Amino acid sequence: MKPLKLRTKIIFFTVFMVFTLVSGSFLLINLVVKRQVRTRLVQDLERSQDAVEQNQKDRLRQLVAHSIIAAENSTLKAAIDTYQTELRNRISIAEQLKRTVRNEAAKLFSILTADLLIVTGSNGEVLTIEGISSPSEGSNLNLSAERSVMNCLSQSPVDFEQAAGIWQFQGKTFRIVSVPILLQDIVVGTLTTGFEISPSFVHSIKANTNSDVAFVDNGHIIASTLTPAENDVLLRRLERKKSNTNDMVDPIQEEATLGGETYLTLKFGVEKGANNYFLVLNSIDRNMKEIMDPIKVTLIMIGIFSILFSTLLGLALSQSITKPLMNFVNFMGEITRTGELQQKFIPWTPNYEVDVLARSFESMARSLAESQAETARYHEELRIKEFNEEKLRGLAIRSHLDALISQINPHFLFNALNTVGVMIDENPDEARRLTVKLANIFRKTLQASERDFVSLQDELNFIQDYLEIEKARFGERLRVEKNVEALHVKIPCFTLQPLVENAIKHGAAPKIGTTTIRIHVSQAEGHLNIQVSDDGMGMPRSAVDSMFERGYGLKNLIERLKILYPSEFVWKVESEFLKGTTVFLELPIGKAVKIG
Repeated sequence: MKPLKLRTKIIFFTVFMVFTLVSGSFLLINLVVKRQVRTRLVQDLERSQDAVEQNQKDRLRQLVAHSIIAAENSTLKAAIDTYQTELRNRISIAEQLKRTVRNEAAKLFSILTADLLIVTGSNGEVLTIEGISSPSEGSNLNLSAERSVMNCLSQSPVDFEQAAGIWQFQGKTFRIVSVPILLQDIVVGTLTTGFEISPSFVHSIKANTNSDVAFVDNGHIIASTLTPAENDVLLRRLERKKSNTNDMVDPIQEEATLGGETYLTLKFGVEKGANNYFLVLNSIDRNMKEIMDPIKVTLIMIGIFSILFSTLLGLALSQSITKPLMNFVNFMGEITRTGELQQKFIPWTPNYEVDVLARSFESMARSLAESQAETARYHEELRIKEFNEEKLRGLAIRSHLDALISQINPHFLFNALNTVGVMIDENPDEARRLTVKLANIFRKTLQASERDFVSLQDELNFIQDYLEIEKARFGERLRVEKNVEALHVKIPCFTLQPLVENAIKHGAAPKIGTTTIRIHVSQAEGHLNIQVSDDGMGMPRSAVDSMFERGYGLKNLIERLKILYPSEFVWKVESEFLKGTTVFLELPIGKAVKIG
């Protein structure tokens, strides 16, 4: 990921700070406004409740006043009293009297400003209804169970307004109030009037209070200013609340979500012994939107202006920093490119911080140049010293190696000359042949002082000449078997010869009978595995542990290999008395130390 430039970082930072500030301000304003809106809505709900209740009280008082005036109608009183008397005596004129009651009721209803007028007898029997269609002939409609009527028929009625109740008839719901019709202090019936709780009624309330209103009765919404979909959601919510509590009276004030819109609701007007009440609802979201929309527009405009201003400010600020810095970076790049540490920084525009940094860098560059010169002199002296030490170390190793090889030559030649000397008298021709072999051996021995490594094939040729001399000495008592791979691989000179010589000297020479010497060489995983074994006399364990003390051949070989392969070769000797000896060598191919 490509790192951001300082200029971009400054602009991003200033824009982020402005965005954070505007967003934080919006959230804070939103929180404060929501709190204020809720407080205002609570007050609006209470005012709406007072308005609804006051509206009902005014209507009820008006109805009570008209009802009391209408109850003074003497013709109506006499007609009701006569009708009830004749009805008890089963006289046919009762129906005519009932028509008289209906006529008088119709006259009164035309005077009253009410939606309903009902005239009942002293037992609550409905004699006539005005405002809605009357019950058919022969029906026995009785309102003695209605609270308002029962209050007026009782001997000790309470306040008419307090006794007002809800009456549902023919799919309509009325708020009714009854006053007694008295004849000489005897209740002969009631005059019941009222107004319908209808959509027009609740809409008139909303027009005055700016609040949504719903009237609920027995789990049904009778009238509401909400939409049908919102009414359905409201009913389901009310049903859930009713099923989740044993108390029929819900919390007065709470929040409700209807159709995705949050409302603050207030419940009031619950009738005793009934299940009807008013709900006043005010939309929190709508009020928030009315208040917050102008604020949002203002904040957005402020945010856009602030972001533009902060971008320009950040750009100007970054230019004042990045230009001198880039000049300084170019200055350092020039030093890096040319390697000239004595250059001077030339500022384009004055900048205190960058100038101080440049002066410090120049001082550091001068110190670095001096240190480089001193270091170069030190490294040159150290290189010369190390070269001389390495040269001396190589000469010492070369001298040591030559000394080791020089130990082999006299030891081997001495044994070979003894063998040739014995053959001169017994078989002169064989002695001459062996002398030629001895000359070859001597020549290769001299060449070995000039080369540290020879091919495995050359080493085997040398061993072959040596074995020719030894076979002349031992005759049929000495047999040699070879199984050799990788003839081109380079090995240190005189690697196999000491091993073969030890096998002859300590294995074949002391043994009576035939001794077989086996030479096995194989290559595997970057190593050369050499194994020289014999079935001669062998050695006990104690002799194996002290074998270095009894001769120079194997000891000399191991010391040379330690020089040429430091800690990278493996050797092992296994021997058992009267059964033979095996020497193992494992050499890394191509990893020998070069000797100068």
